[in-house]
Amino acid sequence: MEPNELKQEPFKAEIELEDFQKLDFRVCQVVACEEVVKSRNFLKLTVNDGQGERTIMSTIRSYYKPEELVGKKIVVLVNLKPHKFCGVVSEGMLIAVDMPEQDDCKVLFAHDDCPVGQSVS
Repeated sequence: MEPNELKQEPFKAEIELEDFQKLDFRVCQVVACEEVVKSRNFLKLTVNDGQGERTIMSTIRSYYKPEELVGKKIVVLVNLKPHKFCGVVSEGMLIAVDMPEQDDCKVLFAHDDCPVGQSVS
């Protein structure tokens, strides 16, 4: 297998443009990040979304140290219904590429020039 080749999983079912338009992706800046004591997988990120701060829980602890993320701009799905993980309410989902064949995960970082709160489409 070539380095950039991977066994493709099937695409999900097609959606309508209106379904996609419901998703609100924004550039957010990580202002704090910490390991979650009750979990071996979760990091708790506090991000600035351009209108305030919100908490994002993500299972990227095996791939990133908290200090590597503080100050970085990431892409977040901000209108995902809140969900509780390990007793902490997560108010969105960061976007990352899962690479199980390489036992890796890559967070989708936004360019430094992108303003915090900017819509991503």
